[in-house]
Amino acid sequence: MTDPMDQPQTEGMELAFPFVACQSHGGPYADDPFVAGYQAGRIDTALAAVAAVGATTATYTVLTTLVPQLDLIAMHHGFTTVGAERHAEALEWSLVTFAVAPPTP
Repeated sequence: MTDPMDQPQTEGMELAFPFVACQSHGGPYADDPFVAGYQAGRIDTALAAVAAVGATTATYTVLTTLVPQLDLIAMHHGFTTVGAERHAEALEWSLVTFAVAPPTP
């Protein structure tokens, strides 16, 4: 089964590829912090790209526990958090929207 549409259905969300550096795969790093760091790093990179092309907003689905850290990352790239809504059925996930921060007087 190489076509993603032919893959068996599973409950919940899963990674697209395994993090073999995590303890669940025999690696040295704790799973949850590793995943959180990976996601924060991806959003950091994405916001840098969004800022570089002059976009004014960006929206991502993120781990709810990361929202405060992502707010700081957004500030670093000239954005502010304008919305963070928890998913109604999966509270560990939030939809967060960043917008270009207004100029300070």
